[in-house]
Amino acid sequence: MKLRPLFAAFVLSAALPFNLFSAEVSANQVISDDTSEFINQQDLQALREWIATKRQVTVKQVGGDLSISGEVRVELQKAQETKNGVKQRGPNSANPRKPTAEYDIEVNLMFDYRTDRTWTSAKIEFDNSAGSNLNIFDNITIERAIFGGRALDGDTATIDLEVGRRNMGNVYDSKIQFGSFLDGITARYDLATDQFGDFYARFSPFLIDEQRYQWGVVGEIAVLNAFNTGLYAKYSIIDWKTKDLKNQLLNLQYNFVNSQWILGYKFIPGKWKKVITIYSSFLINTEANNIALTNNTLANKGCYAGFSIGKVRNKGDWSLDANYQYVQAQAIPIFDASGIGRGNASRIGFYTVQSNGKGEATTIATAVGKTNYQGVSITLLYLLTDTITIYQNYQYAVNANKNIGPKIHYNQYELEFIYAF
Repeated sequence: MKLRPLFAAFVLSAALPFNLFSAEVSANQVISDDTSEFINQQDLQALREWIATKRQVTVKQVGGDLSISGEVRVELQKAQETKNGVKQRGPNSANPRKPTAEYDIEVNLMFDYRTDRTWTSAKIEFDNSAGSNLNIFDNITIERAIFGGRALDGDTATIDLEVGRRNMGNVYDSKIQFGSFLDGITARYDLATDQFGDFYARFSPFLIDEQRYQWGVVGEIAVLNAFNTGLYAKYSIIDWKTKDLKNQLLNLQYNFVNSQWILGYKFIPGKWKKVITIYSSFLINTEANNIALTNNTLANKGCYAGFSIGKVRNKGDWSLDANYQYVQAQAIPIFDASGIGRGNASRIGFYTVQSNGKGEATTIATAVGKTNYQGVSITLLYLLTDTITIYQNYQYAVNANKNIGPKIHYNQYELEFIYAF
């Protein structure tokens, strides 16, 4: 399925204001590099002064609702991995500096502000490795920074526009892709009907690389609770191949236009009063080519299927999710994979020897990355109190195609205690 003209037009229309702004700056720029640092300092001082004046204005004066919340997480991850029968983690392994057990301390702070038709939301993550001798305090991530407004507020239909950063998986649904950040614009359309069910559409142009001025586009449409039966269906498409690059290895890493279909059924059986969801999904990368790394055959498909039981809302609630995942080597970009993966303690990419896309090209015998796997993932949540959640996850994966790359066996158990406030 070729949708390149549609995506190109959408990206150009979304990026036009940025082009005009860049052109204006270039035409009026007369400041040399020697003075740019001084100008930046002036800008920073002006920003500080503006923030100081804003602090004098209370939420009560400007209106709206401000909420501050957060999480404190204590995490344990215990993993085992072998490559061609050789141990990859812990003492006497190929990567002795990669421990089999890792402990993390994580703090998430969330800020949300809402008026009648506008809102903003931010989430800052502080994630450090535990251990008094490490002294590593630099793992700070802006997980979410968005603002938006309601363009249409009807009785049954709404249209919202949002700008900023968030995890792509918070907007678009998948258990094997949408693991990257979405830095861009999101348009939402929601329609609720009593007879046919609910419908929504999501579209987002997003920035891939500012240095290459490379943009991507993702969209999703869905029908929920179709005809009040509990059935739902979703279709999404994401285009990473929006620009031809001179570097062939880079071209391979962005050679993805993924279509994904999801079909599910949600119901409450008898007197159990637990919501059960059964779901399945199929994905295909329509831009994959026959290459030597895949023995000159297409390895461009992925799928998953599973079920979930229950939801955690109050003390004593629990939920269970179990699914099987099958992801071929060319199905998903490494940087967007969100599924089980392969462990990959040596951090070897699929197309290059480094997982970040740098270094020399790999071969069919050495390629790893986060794809070419099949495995299971099981997640159990239990709400110990109204504020403390116990999270457990177990996952296991092996090669989807034993003829591509080294033979890897990977399993991981994760335990988290989460205090929400």
